[in-house]
Amino acid sequence: MKKRMRIKKSLNLLLVSSFLTSSLLIGGDGEINAASVDSIPNTERHFKNYDNSYLNVTGYASLGVNDRSEYIDTTYYRQVETEREFLQSLLDAQNGSVKVIEVANDLNLGWKALNLTSDEAKKYRFIKKYRDPMNGYTNPKLASSGVSQIDINNVDGLTIFSKKGKTIRSAEFKLQRSTNDLVIRNLNFDGMWQWDDTGRHKEVGWTFIKINGANNVWIDHSKFTIAGDGLIDTENGGSNITISWSEFGLPADENPPEDSDIYQSIQFMEEKYQANELDSESVYYNMRNDGATKEQIMAYAAYHSKVHLTGSGDKDYMDYVSSSGMDYKDGNQRMRLTLAYNSYTNVGQRVPMIRQGTGHAYNLYLDNSTHQEVLDNVSAITEHGSDQLARALNARNGASIAADTSVFIDINEPIIGAEIQGLDTKNMDDQWAELFHAAYNRNLIVNSKVTNKFGTYTGSSWDNDGENLFTTGFIWHDKSTIGNWAWSSHIVGSENMHKSSPPSEPFTFEYKYNEQLPYAYNVVPLDSVVETVTEYAGANKINQSPIDWLKTDYNDKKKNGYYRREN
Repeated sequence: MKKRMRIKKSLNLLLVSSFLTSSLLIGGDGEINAASVDSIPNTERHFKNYDNSYLNVTGYASLGVNDRSEYIDTTYYRQVETEREFLQSLLDAQNGSVKVIEVANDLNLGWKALNLTSDEAKKYRFIKKYRDPMNGYTNPKLASSGVSQIDINNVDGLTIFSKKGKTIRSAEFKLQRSTNDLVIRNLNFDGMWQWDDTGRHKEVGWTFIKINGANNVWIDHSKFTIAGDGLIDTENGGSNITISWSEFGLPADENPPEDSDIYQSIQFMEEKYQANELDSESVYYNMRNDGATKEQIMAYAAYHSKVHLTGSGDKDYMDYVSSSGMDYKDGNQRMRLTLAYNSYTNVGQRVPMIRQGTGHAYNLYLDNSTHQEVLDNVSAITEHGSDQLARALNARNGASIAADTSVFIDINEPIIGAEIQGLDTKNMDDQWAELFHAAYNRNLIVNSKVTNKFGTYTGSSWDNDGENLFTTGFIWHDKSTIGNWAWSSHIVGSENMHKSSPPSEPFTFEYKYNEQLPYAYNVVPLDSVVETVTEYAGANKINQSPIDWLKTDYNDKKKNGYYRREN
C-alpha cells in the first residue's frame, strides 16, 4: 500500500478574536501556530513529565473509587483461572464476600462456549445469551462461541484486574444502577465483532462495557479492539466515570492474525464471494467486484465507528425507571465522564458523544491515518465503504465537553454538531427536537494539535473567532458566546417532570458558569503526548504486583513501583 502524502495547506486567518494575546506564527511547512486561550476555564491543570503519579486514579472517578490493596491475602481476594470461577466470584461479590477478582487466565465468556447447565443458568442469573445478529453470523469463531451479556448488580466496591493483561472474549458487561465503586484494570477485551455486509452498523448491539446507571467507575490500562456497536457506553445516569490509559481500536493491517475476528470474518466472506453466493446488495461483493483485494478489505475492516455514547436517548433527559420500578431523577444531566491518556486508532465518532452531561478529556491521542491510507489508495473501498467518518467531540442537548492537550491525526472533524441544538436535530424525533431546541452545546479544545487533509493547526477551538481546523464540523449559533464556559446545565423544573409525559413547551435551561471542575489534573506536554500515550496506554504495557494494581494513589515512591513491560 502506498504511503499517503498528507497535504498541508496554510489557512488564511483573517481575524484574531480579542482574547488572543499575540499574533499568528506560520511555520515553513504550512503549520499554523496561534497564541490562544490555552486552558479550560475553571480548572486546575499541572504540566509534568510522566512519572509514577500518573498511575493515580484521576478525573471524576477519583471522587468515589477506593483503594483495595488491604484485601491482599484475605478471603475477599479471589484469583480465577476458569470461566466458572469468574462467574462464581461475580456472584459472591454481590453479597460482599469478594472485593477483588484477579483474572489469571484468558476467558471465553461466550454463551455457547460456556454451555451452562440448567442449574448453572439458574445460579448465575446475571449472565444470559445475547441475541444473534439479525442477518446471521459472518464470523465462524463467534458463531461457535456465541456472545453473552453479563449484568453486574448489587455490587459496592469491587476491583477486577489482571496482572498479565489477560483477555476476556465475547461478553458485554452491563454495570447496573445498583453497582458503585467498580474498578477494571489491565484487561484486554476482544471477540465482539463481525463483518456487517449491509454497511449500516445496525445488525448487532454488541458493546464491551455498558455503564447502565452505575456510579464511581474507573476503567484503566485496558485494551478494547472493535465491536458491533459501542466500545464503552454510558446510559441511564451513570456518573463519576474515568476511562484512563486505555487503548481503543486497531491499526489497518492487510495480514491480521488468523485467529482474529477480522481474519475469520473476511475469510468467511471471501469464501462466499468465490462460491458466487453474494449479490449486488452485498458490500463485500461490490468491493471485490470493483477491484479491492481480500487483504485490502481486511485493512479497511480495522475501524470502529461508535466509541463512547454517553446518554442513551433524548427521552432520558431527567429520569429512567429501573426494572424494579424505581424512578431515578436526573438521568442524563448527572453524567460525568473523564477520558484521560487514552489512544484511539481508526475510530469514527463519539469520542465522546454526550447528551446533557459533562465530559472532560486530556492527553488523548487519536490517529486515523492507516484507515485513511486505505481510503486514499483503494477506490473500490472508498466507493462502497461507509466507514469514512473521522470525528471526536459531540456535545448534545446542553452537554459540555472540553479536551485539553491532545493530538488529532486524520480526524477531519475534531468537533461535530451545533452550538444550539435547534441547528442539529436531524437524528431527533420531532417532539424532542422541539423540547431541546434552545439547548446550548458547549465544546472546547485547548492547547492541542490537529493534522488532517486540510493542514495542521495548533491552538484552541476558540481561536480566530471559532474558525479553525478544530471546528470544521461545527455549526456556530452566536459567536459572542466564545470565551464563556459552563461546566453543566440544568433543565428548569425537571424535578417535576416525567419522561412518559414531558411538557409541550420547549425546555429552558440554567447554565453554571462559575462551577469549578471538582479535581485537579496532570498533563504531559503536548509534544510528548504521542510518545507517552503510545508507550503506556493499553493492557499489559506496565508490570506491577497485584497489590499495586489495587491501589488508587501512587504518590508514595517508597512503597510503589512499576516498570514498562518489555515485549
